[in-house]
Amino acid sequence: MTVPISTRTSPTGVIIPLYTYPTDLTWNLVVQAKTTHPSVPIIAIINPSSGPGTTIDSNFVSGIKKLQNAGVIVLGYVYTSYAARDIATVKADVDFYENWYNVDGINFDEMANTAGHELYYSSLSQYAKSKGMKMTVGNPGMSTLSSYIDTVDDLSIYESSGLPTITMLSSRTSYSAYPKSKFSMIAYGINQLDTAFVEHASIYVGYLYITDNILPNPYDTLPVYFNNLVAALDTG
Repeated sequence: MTVPISTRTSPTGVIIPLYTYPTDLTWNLVVQAKTTHPSVPIIAIINPSSGPGTTIDSNFVSGIKKLQNAGVIVLGYVYTSYAARDIATVKADVDFYENWYNVDGINFDEMANTAGHELYYSSLSQYAKSKGMKMTVGNPGMSTLSSYIDTVDDLSIYESSGLPTITMLSSRTSYSAYPKSKFSMIAYGINQLDTAFVEHASIYVGYLYITDNILPNPYDTLPVYFNNLVAALDTG
């Protein structure tokens, strides 16, 4: 596949599943990284309780505002059970995020990637946008159909242990009509940062995240090389 020049040269940012409590040091580290590298787009997905939870948390209110003031895009985590979760219940979670936390958008996790559920996700994305949110991400965590690309703003086409091959990323984003900003990837269990991989992956995805953390929760801390990851994406 020949990647258009405009796609290759547009910036790639970091998408962080920030599944820690706002008083944890990780939140300040994200703010510091954005302050140090203002040209690198940073998305933080926050997750109070496998969703917005049942009551507002003042620490999340202040923590989210601090991230946003630094220029970080904050998304609220919502699971969809591969389109099996009642859409009204999912919309209610979107409402909670809007009313309690004023997030910038929603990350729809457990996204279906088989034909027939596109309207479910496009309706959810449009609903979030109708609430004033500016970004939606869907996470099938694997390859998906081209019919899903426009249902949300960005699709996570890889979430797994180990780095994907560049060939895999190329094949999963080989839709010439779409820019790389439509795609993201997350890899965990990576002991050392491979900056050459970051450079090559940046050709194909608009956002990425790599961490040395492992299951059962690879998102309860930041990687030891977090600052180097952000720096590797800083093209000035």
